[in-house]
Amino acid sequence: MAIAAAIILLILSGWVNDHPWGWLLILGLGLGYWYWRRSPVPIKVKAAQPTLHPQLLAKQLAETQSLLQALPLDRQVSLQATHSHLQQRLDSPAVEVCVLGQSAYAVNQVYRAVATLPLDSCTLQQQTLATVPQADLVLLTVTSALTASEFEMLRVLQAGHYHVFVVWSPEMVQERDRVAVHLQQQLRQLQINPDQLIPFAPHNPQALTSTLVHCLTQKRTDLVLAGTYRRAQQLHQQAQAALNHYRQERATPIIERYQWLVVTATAVNPLPLLDLVMAGGLLVRLTWDLGQIYQRSFCLADAEPLAKELLRLMVQLGAVELGTQSLGQWLKGNSLTYLAGSCLQGATAAYVLRLSGLSLIHYFETAPQAKSLPLVTRLQQSLQWAQQQVGRSPLQNLGHSLGLPLA
Repeated sequence: MAIAAAIILLILSGWVNDHPWGWLLILGLGLGYWYWRRSPVPIKVKAAQPTLHPQLLAKQLAETQSLLQALPLDRQVSLQATHSHLQQRLDSPAVEVCVLGQSAYAVNQVYRAVATLPLDSCTLQQQTLATVPQADLVLLTVTSALTASEFEMLRVLQAGHYHVFVVWSPEMVQERDRVAVHLQQQLRQLQINPDQLIPFAPHNPQALTSTLVHCLTQKRTDLVLAGTYRRAQQLHQQAQAALNHYRQERATPIIERYQWLVVTATAVNPLPLLDLVMAGGLLVRLTWDLGQIYQRSFCLADAEPLAKELLRLMVQLGAVELGTQSLGQWLKGNSLTYLAGSCLQGATAAYVLRLSGLSLIHYFETAPQAKSLPLVTRLQQSLQWAQQQVGRSPLQNLGHSLGLPLA
């Protein structure tokens, strides 16, 4: 735009007419601008992924094994079988190839073409776009420019570091060139190399078959290693979820036991609610007990600061509203309403213990992924999550229904 503006100003000012070589300058500037406009915009090249080594896979499997060992034997059998299979998979590198796409006809055509190839140690499967495939090599078949679902699937496969070939089987030959340009632009947005786009015709599958044979011959070990590592990551997530579920089953009776303890204590204790919870060390003991289940190596003294900080956040975030606690204390101060006050205060104390227990469970489970966050931030996130699970306390509900001011 700046060059065009300069040319117009030179012509209007009469400078060109005053200099015999002025028109040559204008012509040179115009040609330079035209060449600059037609030059392709440089494309950012995607940074190469770090090389995957067998040692990285071995480390992932070792971490998963430590999770499995924390599970009872009856809960780790199926996961342990998958773990053993992954350990042995590199010794016999059988490549799993998946053909998927929206068009059943196109998928069948590509599948038949690949099935005729003499590929040793290669298993072939065909799927739709419903799920992400368990495969080492993916052939995504398309019949035109990428639809929204195809684009999203390709993005997911790229994010998972799958080795993908986009196999293009044109529906309308007369629009082949136009669709090819559009398809290449879409692949460029996903930073997919041009050689990953393969044209395909059922009567002439040479481009697909030669590319596939070359890939499976030259990259077989890398394909199996990458596919096995993806499966190992998924197995690690499954083992972590199974261990979390098992620990929650163990933690629930402990939380319920402390709830009954605090309910019993409120019936005979004149202390305010929060003082009662801390005076008996109930929340500290609960923190320590849950820490043992989640294999947190801290002593009882280390559990006290964590429990106090959690209780402080409950008051600060409104999980325990001090304005409603006075209602329970007032009822207990009257002999006629002592029982009602004890029940309300006991229910709220049990609520505090339950909310604390769920917060601690969430805190311990998410600690490995949130090590960089401050303690207060992690506890606050866990408390907010627990509040969504439990809701408001009994005294809070009663206070709201009576229109009492809440602190």
